[in-house]
Amino acid sequence: MLRKTIIPALFQFFTIYAYAQTSNFTYIPEKPKPGEVITIFYEPSGKLKGTTGPIETVVYQQGGGNEQADNLELHREGGKYTGSFRTDTVMDFVYLSFSVNNQYDNNNNEGYCIHLYQNNEIRKGSYISEFTLYQYFGSRAGVETDNEMALAALEKEFSSFPESKKPNLLNQIRLQMSLNREASMTIAQKTIESLIKSGLIDETDYTNLAGLYELAKLPEQAKLINAMKKDKIPGGNWARNEKIEYFYAEKDPAKKETLLNEINELIKNNIEWKEYKNSLDEYKSHVAAAYLEKVNMTKVREISATINEKSLLALFFNHITMDMLTKNEHLDIVEEISAFTTEYAKSQWQQSSTNRPSYITEKEWRLQKKNAYAQYEDTYARVLYRKGDYKKGYLYAKDAAISLSGSNEPDYNTTYSLLAEKIFPSKKIKPELETFVKNGAAANEIINILKDIYAKNKKDTFGFSNYISILQKKNSLNIAEQIRKSVISEKTPSFALYNINGQKVDFSELKGKVIVIDFWATWCGPCKASFPGMQKMVTKYKDNPDVKFFFIDTWENAEDKRKNAADFIKENNYTFEVLLDNDNTVVEDFKVEGVPKKFVIDKSGKIIFKTIGYSGSEDRLIAELSAMIEIASESK
Repeated sequence: MLRKTIIPALFQFFTIYAYAQTSNFTYIPEKPKPGEVITIFYEPSGKLKGTTGPIETVVYQQGGGNEQADNLELHREGGKYTGSFRTDTVMDFVYLSFSVNNQYDNNNNEGYCIHLYQNNEIRKGSYISEFTLYQYFGSRAGVETDNEMALAALEKEFSSFPESKKPNLLNQIRLQMSLNREASMTIAQKTIESLIKSGLIDETDYTNLAGLYELAKLPEQAKLINAMKKDKIPGGNWARNEKIEYFYAEKDPAKKETLLNEINELIKNNIEWKEYKNSLDEYKSHVAAAYLEKVNMTKVREISATINEKSLLALFFNHITMDMLTKNEHLDIVEEISAFTTEYAKSQWQQSSTNRPSYITEKEWRLQKKNAYAQYEDTYARVLYRKGDYKKGYLYAKDAAISLSGSNEPDYNTTYSLLAEKIFPSKKIKPELETFVKNGAAANEIINILKDIYAKNKKDTFGFSNYISILQKKNSLNIAEQIRKSVISEKTPSFALYNINGQKVDFSELKGKVIVIDFWATWCGPCKASFPGMQKMVTKYKDNPDVKFFFIDTWENAEDKRKNAADFIKENNYTFEVLLDNDNTVVEDFKVEGVPKKFVIDKSGKIIFKTIGYSGSEDRLIAELSAMIEIASESK
């Protein structure tokens, strides 16, 4: 009884004296120092308003190039949630993520942030860490990229610590230019003039000047300054970076190994190279992968044996073996490598997380290891299918698709279905395959298996379309119901771009239409994997004048970006209207953090849906996007 009366009283006392960042988020002490315990008090807001159950909370700490992520258990007391955590002594900034079922309370996109203090002042570097939140890491807390907030954080840092400006100058100018496009060239030119006037003293000055010329779209001047930097500062950071870049770019495995040996000697004997020591296993993995591509198994085994942390090696090997499998080449080698990656991933998944990277939580680390294991098992099962070892392959495929992935991964379900078809009668596998379709987790191969089963039972395929449509209808209804819950309402950035035929498309002239924007790039695997489904969507709505699709090609490095995109579209016979974001300005305005990313804009011009990535299921893509378009069409 005593405990029940004291705790609420203590809670009220601490709440009164807690520092308030917002009305629903407070913490103590008011000016926390690195190494101190911080206690937070939180009342769900935004998308989590009214939540009374468990909230998944993650504490992210940053400082001096270090990152740390840990789950935090909250306890509900007096209508609020509370919890405590200790900050690390090297950190300068903390932000928290509050979510329920992947729905985030992002504090009106400001996030929930805590600056750490030293000598009663916000610690040097704390605002730089805040800048990275608004530029790079915000998605972990449901916070979207915000250039204004990022610039404001930088300028606060420069105001308190003027010496921080020089190493962060390019970020400041880039943000200023993005926020003031009309004056962007003037901003760059004035900064260039100021830097030249003050004189080029050290490597950072040369790097900043070259970067400014790049921002001003003067690549030849940038090359000249970089050449001057190499001449004036022969042993600078650029030399180490350049050597690493040469190593990554080298395709010949023997030359790559020679570069690795040189880097290894530099790490041993040169103090300026010591920071690269922790990357040695990564470099060795690159060399082993290069030898695997040339099918030199002696060298692959030799180098692999020297690698302690083999996670990256397994990832590289899996990509290469999948490519070999697609080409139906070197199947014995593919089987050997796939067996290795599968067993390695299994051992990592089962063991304790002592090697967890500090920047992800224990939960994320376990999920990452489980997903890697499922991915490698699926590859191994595909190899065994190709080699005709159906029973053994089925065991791995079932584990990957059913046990580890809960029947939710279309690619894994496909491998499982192909193997099941070989060892079980159609009557046994048919219900499970139908369930995959109903749940929107079936790729085309599963549809084809069902088509064969249907033909065997009915002696023809007449009526199959109706049969499969009935199965897909339940999934479509479920998706539509979920889609309606995810409607947003955000202002659409204005844009005007040219398509690959040289015609200008201006968003301001598209009012009254439903618009689907798909950001993509020719190097993006998931983008290309989604395009057959997107072509079906374009075809489905081609006669509807009120629905428009635009595929914005961005983040390309090709010299002739128009030709690069046009050739890809022509080679694949797509009927997409491709717009060229050659300067990567529109992708930035839309705050795109990765491709493919799609936006659905309603008739009033508001963004009401956005999605990122590709699930691997064409059916799911079509059902989701169709539901979004229909909902967008309802607006006036």
